[in-house]
Amino acid sequence: MDAKDHAVISVLGDQRRFVVPIFQRQYAWRESRLIPFWEDVVAKAEEALGGKPRFSHYMGALILAPGGDGFTIGMTPRVLVIDGQQRLTTFQLFLAALREVGPRFGFDDAGSLVHSYLHVPKMTGDVGPDATFRLIPTPEDRAVFHAIVEKGFAGIKKSYPKFFYQNGRIIKGMAPNAVRAFCFFIDQIERYAKVGAIDEKDAEVPIDADPEAPVARLRALLQALLHHLKLVVITLAEDDDAQVIFETLNSKAEPLLAMDLVRNNIFHRAAARGESVEALFQEKWRPFDQDSDFWKADSPRAKPKRPRIDHFLSHALTAQTGQETSLRELYAEYRAFTRPKGKPRFETVEAELEALVSFTGAYRTLEDAQGADADVAWIGGKLNLWEVSTAYPLVFRIAVSDASPTEKKALYELIYGYLVRRAVCGLTPKSLNKTFARLTLQMIEAGVSLATFHAAFAQQTGDAVRFPDDAEFRHALATRQLYHTLSRKDRLADLLWDLEIASRSKFNVNVARPDSMSVEHIMPQTWTTPHWPLPGGCVVPADRTTGIDSNTLPLIRARDAALHTLGNLTLITVAGNTVASNSAFSAKKQWLSQSLLALNLEVLQAADWDVDQIGKRASALAARAVKAWPSPNAVAM
Repeated sequence: MDAKDHAVISVLGDQRRFVVPIFQRQYAWRESRLIPFWEDVVAKAEEALGGKPRFSHYMGALILAPGGDGFTIGMTPRVLVIDGQQRLTTFQLFLAALREVGPRFGFDDAGSLVHSYLHVPKMTGDVGPDATFRLIPTPEDRAVFHAIVEKGFAGIKKSYPKFFYQNGRIIKGMAPNAVRAFCFFIDQIERYAKVGAIDEKDAEVPIDADPEAPVARLRALLQALLHHLKLVVITLAEDDDAQVIFETLNSKAEPLLAMDLVRNNIFHRAAARGESVEALFQEKWRPFDQDSDFWKADSPRAKPKRPRIDHFLSHALTAQTGQETSLRELYAEYRAFTRPKGKPRFETVEAELEALVSFTGAYRTLEDAQGADADVAWIGGKLNLWEVSTAYPLVFRIAVSDASPTEKKALYELIYGYLVRRAVCGLTPKSLNKTFARLTLQMIEAGVSLATFHAAFAQQTGDAVRFPDDAEFRHALATRQLYHTLSRKDRLADLLWDLEIASRSKFNVNVARPDSMSVEHIMPQTWTTPHWPLPGGCVVPADRTTGIDSNTLPLIRARDAALHTLGNLTLITVAGNTVASNSAFSAKKQWLSQSLLALNLEVLQAADWDVDQIGKRASALAARAVKAWPSPNAVAM
């Protein structure tokens, strides 16, 4: 038996045909397995776009056995796939989908680039309908799989119309798994080519305007799959018992977490150095094991879906190095962390563990949004709402520093202000991981302070990283249709509540935020009713055109432009929202008055409500917003 690790390009580029034995199961991967696979490929593609990835990602084992017919001149060698056929088939389906999508975005050589990984050159002795295919699946999968590889989406749809609706969408209950996987990858690759790696919740992220970006992303996907994913290839000899090896590698034991591997590594090195393993375990490590319900549960807001303890380790490494940490190569990252440039980072394993566990309190407070440190709990609640756990390492660094409580609080407010200002101004969140890692590094090198934070943004003018100034922020608050661009209404409601607090004076009742508050349009979304005529008394028809003259059209457009902006949005109870609905302004004022919110005072003082009043209120709220979410320039250093 020979066991070596190989990049996928070496496996699929070898002059061999892979034959899945008839006794193996059919292709079984569905979305629950395809999604993590896709996330692994995208993670490496994103790294490749930013430069060469530091580590390859291991995708498991591939067990190969002799094909039984030996080596014959004029025939392509055959090997039997004893284990790993699911991964191998998935690689092929991914490549076929990439070939399908590539030409849609100008990646015209996609087909030629992947051809040799889907097919083998036909030799004189290769006969039969499957002679040119690199992978020969089980008989049940073979016809459909080879139709995908040979004919693509149009061919599979034509050959198997029963798998598809008339609109071309797949019928999941009818289509075999190979077709489902092929269509899944087509959808995911096409979306990635268009907008890159964003969450489903980030619908407000603008599409990249760079015309070269889609092709670059597609090439990065191909590079990631072929060069940065690896398999441990176990090649059996004639006398090896394939079944015994298969059963050993596929035992029913619970899989190890990355943190389990880290723990074993830590205590192995501690024992080798003569340190007290028992004392280190009891004093430093036991809290992880004692509260396993917390640490081994999946982190509810972080991606990819992994246990909290893995996410914690990733954040802790970034907090200590200021470098991004790949969650998918966490064990390799940790080993590299402990021995930078081949030399131990810490004098003792005890010091290494102490550095690691120093962040546990901050992490729990951030995750739970409650704890002894009220300021960390506050920023934790905000980061949880915005699902930005990439800021955790920076918070770790600040929380354990010797900066004053006042300075720490101001830094947390700047972190949140950065998120809010960029979202309101329509700037992409895609580089937040890099930005927060860079900030962490600068805090490590220059010390945790407001001055360091200010210096970190002083020369940053690019759209991917800059901190919007007051003028840009005010303009966005007045003109951007935040009701739509901030697609998460709970986030918009939270921003409005922050403005409610900023609007209060010493004469207002300082009540806590009620549970049942919703975002309300003062001028209703359906304003084309007799209750909301234009200035001069013109009632606009629902279609906004019938009977409308050229002088009235600009008034209609101005209303529509102001409708979803901050100046026209407020908070009201859910019950009040339902009752107020499309009422006239005089009726709405009654319900707004009963809300008892300072946020609504300017509204109650207005005699009527139209574009001018919306603009005035937006200006008043913007003046409070620049203080509620300050810029580095506004914070005293």
